Amino acid sequence: MIRDLWNAFPRLLEQRINALLDSAEPTPAKAFQLYKTCQFENLWSESFEKFSSQLNGYFTIPKMERRKADLDAILDSPIRMDTFDAFQLDFRNSLIDNREMVNIASWAHHLIRVSQKTNSLVISEDVFTKTLHYITHPPLFEKAMDITFEDFCAAWKKTVFKLFGKQYDNDLEHILSELRWLNTQLKIQEATDPASPFCPTIYLTQTEIDWTSQVLRAVSDYAAVPKFPLSKGPQKQRLIDLERACRLYKIVETTKLPELIKHRDNIRATIIDRCESLLRERAR
Repeated sequence: MIRDLWNAFPRLLEQRINALLDSAEPTPAKAFQLYKTCQFENLWSESFEKFSSQLNGYFTIPKMERRKADLDAILDSPIRMDTFDAFQLDFRNSLIDNREMVNIASWAHHLIRVSQKTNSLVISEDVFTKTLHYITHPPLFEKAMDITFEDFCAAWKKTVFKLFGKQYDNDLEHILSELRWLNTQLKIQEATDPASPFCPTIYLTQTEIDWTSQVLRAVSDYAAVPKFPLSKGPQKQRLIDLERACRLYKIVETTKLPELIKHRDNIRATIIDRCESLLRERAR
């Protein structure tokens, strides 16, 4: 069991860090920003205090179960999809439960200590807790979501240097070398074995999830494919590729050109496969 956890450690760590946002609440500044946005769009006419109370109730819903309808029910009128996406949190505008960070730090410390048979200060719970605090309170030049294992390693190195200088560089580089090798093996496994339990993870907003699900249903039922709901279009590469395939599918649906018609089934199968992959591999 320990060996299995160790082999999957880089991916499990990524998942656990990003999952901190699942139970996060907005900072007071983010809550006030949402309040002003809703006021400006005539979605809310009462006090900030009452808005904050309703907002807290919304964020008690498990992240993967939150729907636009949940906000529509508490606001004065239905919310637009691009405004709905403003309710998605990142590490820069959310409050993270410190106990959850401590739990991750303790888990990482224990797994590395047992697997690598070391008790170096660079793997202490305190070092990992401070590393996670850096990640979840990112400076302006750092990422605020979709944290990768390499992002964690970079934050870990900065934390160790801040605490100890170069005193434990050899210990840190030895452990990092082993962990990066594990991460490389996981990437190879994920690329060659689609059934691998540690498949690539993509972090989708609820709007992106809803659209992907609607595309999947439409293409499966030979119905009209819905447009992406935001005017700026998708921003993630896999969603951009899906939208391009949808545009091509719309062309071959109506064309009378034999050289295009013959590709119709292949394009349809491609869209179904991409939708299913996105929904299967999204972070939960």
